[in-house]
Amino acid sequence: MVRWVHPGTGTRFLAPFFTQSVQAMLDAHAPQKLTPLSALSEFETVNSPSAFIFHVARCGSTLVSRSLAEVARHRVISEPNCVNQLLLAREIGQEEKKRLLKGLIHALCGSAADTRCIFKFSSWNLFFLQQIRSLFPATPCVFLYREPAAVMASFIAGPPRWASNPDLAVLIGNPHGEGVASMMFSLEKLFDAPWMPFNTDRSGTMRAFNYAQLPDAMLDITAHLGLALTPGEQAQVKRMGQFDAKRAGEIGFVARGRAALPAQLQPGMAPLTRLYAQWEQFRSSAPQRHALDGIDINGIDIDGSDIK
Repeated sequence: MVRWVHPGTGTRFLAPFFTQSVQAMLDAHAPQKLTPLSALSEFETVNSPSAFIFHVARCGSTLVSRSLAEVARHRVISEPNCVNQLLLAREIGQEEKKRLLKGLIHALCGSAADTRCIFKFSSWNLFFLQQIRSLFPATPCVFLYREPAAVMASFIAGPPRWASNPDLAVLIGNPHGEGVASMMFSLEKLFDAPWMPFNTDRSGTMRAFNYAQLPDAMLDITAHLGLALTPGEQAQVKRMGQFDAKRAGEIGFVARGRAALPAQLQPGMAPLTRLYAQWEQFRSSAPQRHALDGIDINGIDIDGSDIK
């Protein structure tokens, strides 16, 4: 079943994550309805997302998405749980899942005129990058990454919620269960998953950015994604880029440098270090062609959703 939550006219998704926006709607007693999962197929030919954001986690992706959300004509859908649930649903065949996923993404884009829909996927959605791209091959996207020792240090300080997901462990063949070794294995897979699609792309719609480039690269990111901004909108994006995206209030954003890891972990970091160097070479040497302006959105009238 699909539970639909109608946000009302003019509602903007400004919270760091989509689930927080949905919860706020539920707390405000927004209208809801239930439909069969097959209802998602009704939206296959309606709307298209304007931009995709993929990332390895703990690399500034929330700063990027919240900065873009400051622009009133942007609808930013950040790590929607309903997409995560659908991607890992075992009982749905692959072809049907692709149809439902396409319909779900269209549906989440909403119906507001002159609005551009930007999707930030959960980090582990990188394992489905090729499937997602096959559904929307013309949608420009960015891949955000960070020096892996710093990401691992962040994981150790606060493990991501997906780190203990057994279905995800099975998907990527993680033999380690939980703990540091498991997270290191997953992070290596996250760095590796987008390599072939990006390295073989000739469309100019895929571009990589390093955490160290933030927040200065925000306008370069919007240009690549085809999100032509007015001077006033550029100022909004740049202003939000100065604050910590995951903390309430206007607390200054500070890019964190390389973190020291325990000595016993250093040998296991070698594959990640090689992958990072590979991405750095790609970012600095690959032609960085800007995508065309994003696709205009028009269409439906059902917005927030959750899959039960």
